[in-house]
Amino acid sequence: MKRLIASACTFVLCLSAATALAQDFPKQAPKILVPFPPGGAADTFARLAGQKLGEAWGKAPVIENRPGAGGIIATEAAAKSPPDGYTYIVVTVGHAVNPSLYPKLPFDTLGDLAGVAMIASVPNVLVVHPSVPARSVKELIALAKAKPGSLKYASSGNATTSHMAAALLQSLAGIEMLHVPYKGAAPAVQDLVAGRVDVMLDPAVSSSAFVKQGKLHALAVTTAKRTPLLPDLPTLAEAGVPGYEFNAWFLLLAPAKTPAAIVSKVNQDLAKVAALPDYLEKLSNLGAEPAAALTPAQVNEFVAKEIQRWAKVVKEANIKVE
Repeated sequence: MKRLIASACTFVLCLSAATALAQDFPKQAPKILVPFPPGGAADTFARLAGQKLGEAWGKAPVIENRPGAGGIIATEAAAKSPPDGYTYIVVTVGHAVNPSLYPKLPFDTLGDLAGVAMIASVPNVLVVHPSVPARSVKELIALAKAKPGSLKYASSGNATTSHMAAALLQSLAGIEMLHVPYKGAAPAVQDLVAGRVDVMLDPAVSSSAFVKQGKLHALAVTTAKRTPLLPDLPTLAEAGVPGYEFNAWFLLLAPAKTPAAIVSKVNQDLAKVAALPDYLEKLSNLGAEPAAALTPAQVNEFVAKEIQRWAKVVKEANIKVE
């Protein structure tokens, strides 16, 4: 009985300590790692969410860009950071693809990182440089089939959102294009606008401004439904690639063993941010959808399912890291 009472007291003390820890959080500015350079979709959403969290906390998170290696550099840094609640990372679909592309990662994708929240979901847009003689998806596919490997498609890097979106298109359309990976969406889009590459399936947040300016031609969106940002654009499925559906997601993760009370607080604070009218307006202007209201546990489940999904795609499409 004494042992039982002692254990109960210990549990209550630990619970009280965890609650107090969360109530005092943050005592300093947390850090959010972004695996890509400034200007891309992941960076944009990290800064938008970080700004609003900073307003609520009185301490704005520091956004730290660590591009390279398809997100592995930043993810390793996050996974090996102290689990004290002051380090986070924004990850994209590449986080779920890398385990299928790299036989040995310097971290355990599911074991070393913990889910916090979903930040946003964004359609990708199939865009081409104006010099490409294709003004529809069918014309682009015909061009690619006529000259296999001649069209160059840009991506934010190996296994990133734009890479996998294009790989899926090639697989379903039966075409072959040359992959040109960059260290982030911003430099990739810059080279696309300059005409150094021909095609990209880029999150709308990165390329929509250039489409509106006429510097790029948009052919289709990747989602199951049309996006309000570009309502006249058909989906890829509508435009001639049956079965195509792809949605870019952006998750916030923390090092494993980060105190659950802090993870829960950040999750709840992000849910409050996601309900703010001005924040929702900014997301809408970027073509993004409000974040799904996932609990930390549901984020972990989502990542596990995405790893399984993309393992199948990587195998069927025989995707390799260039």
